[in-house]
Amino acid sequence: MTRVVDRGLFATSGQMAGRRRRRSEGDGAGTLRQMGAQAEALARRLREPPVHPALFSVILRCADALVLLISGLVIFALPMPAAFRSGAFDVTVLVSGIGLTVSALGLMQAYRFRRLRSFLSGAALALAALFVGFSLSIALLVALGYPLDWLLPPVVLWGAVSLNLMLLVRMALAWRIRQLIRSGVLEHRIVLLGGGAPLSPLISEIDSEKRLGRRLCGFFDERSEPRSPDIIGDYHKLGDLEDLVQFGRLAHIHSVIVAMPTASPQRLMELGARLAVLPVDVWLAIDDCPAWLSGNRRGALGKVRTVLLHKAPINNWQAFQKRVFDLVLGSFALALMAPLMVVVALAVKIESPGPILFRQKRHGYNNKPIWVWKFRSMYADRCDPSAIRAVRRNDNRVTRLGRFIRRSSIDELPQLVNVLSGEMSLVGPRPHATAARTGDIIYDTVAESYSARHRVKPGVTGWAQINGWRGEMNSPEKIRARVEHDLHYIENWSVWLDLTILLRTPLSLITTRNAY
Repeated sequence: MTRVVDRGLFATSGQMAGRRRRRSEGDGAGTLRQMGAQAEALARRLREPPVHPALFSVILRCADALVLLISGLVIFALPMPAAFRSGAFDVTVLVSGIGLTVSALGLMQAYRFRRLRSFLSGAALALAALFVGFSLSIALLVALGYPLDWLLPPVVLWGAVSLNLMLLVRMALAWRIRQLIRSGVLEHRIVLLGGGAPLSPLISEIDSEKRLGRRLCGFFDERSEPRSPDIIGDYHKLGDLEDLVQFGRLAHIHSVIVAMPTASPQRLMELGARLAVLPVDVWLAIDDCPAWLSGNRRGALGKVRTVLLHKAPINNWQAFQKRVFDLVLGSFALALMAPLMVVVALAVKIESPGPILFRQKRHGYNNKPIWVWKFRSMYADRCDPSAIRAVRRNDNRVTRLGRFIRRSSIDELPQLVNVLSGEMSLVGPRPHATAARTGDIIYDTVAESYSARHRVKPGVTGWAQINGWRGEMNSPEKIRARVEHDLHYIENWSVWLDLTILLRTPLSLITTRNAY
């Protein structure tokens, strides 16, 4: 993963977030900063997320496999030499042909979204992948001892039928994508940071690519007239950098492009640190790439060259993988734990009067508040929905059953419902209460880069938890350690890491001593 802004530089954004929070609390404001009316109205319109581009890649992968399977079954049902009537032989041909062809398409990047928009590009790649996949399949089967003269007729016919069907699928998908782009349901949302002359070519290039799904949401700049006009082309300035961060938390944007060609490297790194709290790609529009960015990914918007300053932690395809992981394993876990949850619910109800479940507002993805569910572990008249006072050892607010279910994390099982609803993930940084604090100090004023942990969905378990950082956080050092582990997870995420954390979670529940 490309990473220019090191962890230490997050201190700037963390400390500034703390100051903004203190200021907003003093003003009684409901958000970190009151944006302008125009920016806020636009952000609210963009709260509805666009269709996920990764969805089309998955659809096409499944469609290709299904086309190859159905056409293969039909071909092998035709009159063939005796060797082709063997069920085992048919399965061997089908598995090798489908597996190698779909793999070839993946290696050729045929499932990348930009390829799906163009029928001609998709058709060429489908033809090439079929040739490669079927050629390798024939070579493999011949090596296994099957006669070539028996293989060629049905495999060539299978390839011809499959190719025509795959082309029809790609034509229909390309038409549907263009239709969704025109309606605004499918788009890549971009925000610019900067002002003046450097923005004009960027705005022109983005506007010229509307047919490809690019949408410019507006621009932000901390400077004022005359260095930074309030209007450039058809776009009004929406605010400064703090407004941009707030806008990004309200709206579903995908990329921020920084257009400040005369800014110093230190200034650009500071901007990267302040924007790193958002789950978006941050690009730098620059003609000549400086040495300190030489290893980063390059890009272009028409004639405007860009270099990646900071990468979103989980891209479109990875987000889809993680969501499927959560749905499959989350559903299995909920079914498996349902009997235990029924028993715990009855025990909670019997031990003390009050509701079975406890609901608390916590930080969610992109710093947005979510309601998290738990089994009630405290006496109903002593519950603390705000979590201002952390639970301590021998806390008289906790019931006898509550001590056990908190220690074993059984009280967290209702959060599987949060996982299935999409508010949480099975694995991720644990969601903290919005007013959580150690002593009189709010978490985000203690730990540098605290807000950066919200760039992914919160989890039922996480890297910090299996490494002993669960339970009471009664010192700034413990909070910083937990945040460091959360950032490590975000920067090194993979499906295998999620699976490893899930498998290690039961052992961590036994060994951790500071959960009360």
